[in-house]
Amino acid sequence: MPERPLWTITALTIPEREPYLRKMLKSIDAAPLDAPAEVLIVYNTDVREGHYDIEERIRGCSKLPLTVLFNGGDACIGSGRALQLNSCKTPLVCFVDDDVTLHGDVFPALGAALRAYPLGLVGVRSYVEDTLSLFKPRAELPFVERGGMHYMQVQGMLAAGYANLLREVGGFNPRRRFWGEWTELNLRLWRSGFPTGYQLDAGYLRHWEQAPNSPTRSLDGRERNVLWGLMCTALEYDAVDITEATATFWRLVESRYLAYSFGDDLSFKNLLKTTLELMPRLSSEWGHIQAFRETALAHPFSFMPFHPLTDEDVKRVVAHAAKRIRPYRETAFTTRAPVRRMTGAVHTRAVGGRFARVQDAMTRASAAMRRWAHR
Repeated sequence: MPERPLWTITALTIPEREPYLRKMLKSIDAAPLDAPAEVLIVYNTDVREGHYDIEERIRGCSKLPLTVLFNGGDACIGSGRALQLNSCKTPLVCFVDDDVTLHGDVFPALGAALRAYPLGLVGVRSYVEDTLSLFKPRAELPFVERGGMHYMQVQGMLAAGYANLLREVGGFNPRRRFWGEWTELNLRLWRSGFPTGYQLDAGYLRHWEQAPNSPTRSLDGRERNVLWGLMCTALEYDAVDITEATATFWRLVESRYLAYSFGDDLSFKNLLKTTLELMPRLSSEWGHIQAFRETALAHPFSFMPFHPLTDEDVKRVVAHAAKRIRPYRETAFTTRAPVRRMTGAVHTRAVGGRFARVQDAMTRASAAMRRWAHR
């Protein structure tokens, strides 16, 4: 009997992005695997016919066992993510965007990181197309380096972890329809006592920015989606009042997210207009928001949204997770051969030794961000 897969590698896609999906799947075929894996593609649009043709076409792009599911009806990102997670049958799940390609020892590095650190999510670095320009994690974002892991939020370009752990903390928030689903899940993992971080000395991704019809960048009404996510975050995590604990959240709302979403149209008038347009949705979701808020109050850690992590924060959460992670780790790894140690040679060849400079830049930016947050 063949060994059951350890990994589910899963991506959301839409018809216009299939050429990029094919490139991504080919790169997975070329990537070394340290354990059996299967692929799950969620066609995140309302397709009424041709399902078998689509599945056959996508299956032809991969050597791995591959399943295609269709998320019709209310095909938002949040519902697509939920379908990905709920359809995963393996102990480990790796969410990958359809507009990236994988290079080097990505999966051995992810497996090694999950064995070595009590992580809720782990990611790898990415570069802008075929350049040496780092895309994620962004160098200006704060992080804590501890024991070789860069502890910070992991965004969904690639995010790997234990499927049942993600289900235990509640999966993807259904109110993050087209924006913020990864940011909210990272926050909930940290508050639940499971850290997230990047394994930088490993394989890497290339992000192909010309992929069309980005569901976050190109969608009409982006400002409504971002404002909705910010409103829900403030209400669900008791961050409505501007206090020392919520100062970073409100500073980023003002300086980054409203400007990002409204662009040149940001004004008091348009902000009020968009808020009023969201009121019927807020009314219908109010009971769910209140129930979520009560659950969040019981989290063992009370980090506010965009909390600037300190070394002491990470130390406490890692200690908590070290015990709680054991059942998930044992289910995934007990009967499997150990992952070989990573040397970082792939990184050195690929980016010409820039890793130390990237680390230095991120360290300086992190220190500046902490000073700014505590002014």
